[in-house]
Amino acid sequence: MEKDSKTEKLERIYCQNEDKELQQLLENNLDHLLPGDQISPGQNLRWLLVKREMPVVNAASGEPGLSIDFLLVDQYGVPTLVECKRQKDGRARREVVGQILEYAASGRNYWSAAEFLRYARTTAGDESKLLEKLKELTEGSDTPEDFFSRVAQNLKDYKIRCILFLEGSPLELRNIVEFLNGQMKDIELLIVEARLYQQGNSRIVVPWVFGFTEEARAAKRESKAETVRASVEKGEDSFWEGANDALGEEEGSVDQLREFIAALAEIPSCELTWLKSCTVSLPAVVPGKIILGLRRDGSLELYLDRWRPLQGVELTREQSDARDAFLMGIESLFGIPLSKMRESMTYRLISAKKWLPRADELRALIEKVASFSSLITNHEAEVFF
Repeated sequence: MEKDSKTEKLERIYCQNEDKELQQLLENNLDHLLPGDQISPGQNLRWLLVKREMPVVNAASGEPGLSIDFLLVDQYGVPTLVECKRQKDGRARREVVGQILEYAASGRNYWSAAEFLRYARTTAGDESKLLEKLKELTEGSDTPEDFFSRVAQNLKDYKIRCILFLEGSPLELRNIVEFLNGQMKDIELLIVEARLYQQGNSRIVVPWVFGFTEEARAAKRESKAETVRASVEKGEDSFWEGANDALGEEEGSVDQLREFIAALAEIPSCELTWLKSCTVSLPAVVPGKIILGLRRDGSLELYLDRWRPLQGVELTREQSDARDAFLMGIESLFGIPLSKMRESMTYRLISAKKWLPRADELRALIEKVASFSSLITNHEAEVFF
């Protein structure tokens, strides 16, 4: 503004290349161009990029062949799909709504916590960088496994956010989005209109959020509160409270889970950490990494991927023996083919009904693997870092 209080009108401009201008602009300015305080007043949402061009399975063929422009998550673990469209793209009208909802429906059926974690790690650069980003995002002590398990659970529970990131949004598109948003309790559908202006040699981008009426906000208020509560309740007391809620009707299950965890705590080199789940580590065998987690619903998550060493580094014979003992024991207990475990080395979930009856055998297996710690020196163990 000049001293005489006169203002200068900015020239509205439009991008010519969606990828180089609109998408890269968004990727480099996520927190500014997807204003969390406008999207969810009072929460000041922040974002973590999981993947650009996230693969989407075509329901008709069962094969990946589509992709969503951005898959993000906020600090509460809500998966957020973002589709970008230029002003001149004819799909930036009604068709884009059906497109993003189709992608969300496919993602709910096919995406997994392990897939989210793998892509997020690659996008961040490596595991240590992902840990830093997650710590900054959540301001808490979630492990990546816990966090992305929550993302997958939110997806399963239809707690999804879909954002249309557009240069301009016609009135009929806003009407459709507001109408659908008012009818959906958990799913959020929004438009963020990125208005580009030119001032001299500089470009100015002003984001405008459309899609929320006060009626829609009221309808989603309890769902949002539930999501926030689920993201912040950590620790042993909260774990058992959740376990009692989830397993209370299954006679003896909570007691069996308590006995199993208490037995693990007695293994000298076994460490338990209470976050959203109870995680189990054998730091003298696999330093700095979790080998399994116990969820509040009683399910057991095997972090097979955590047995991988650093790229280009070989396991010692003792570490290979420890890993093989663990994998063969899991194969014997739960019938998971060893060949498949060796091929995928990913994260596997086993229901409480399947593993609790064999809890004593699983404890004995963990104790056996822990015993390899006496054969592994600290230097040898470093290959897992």
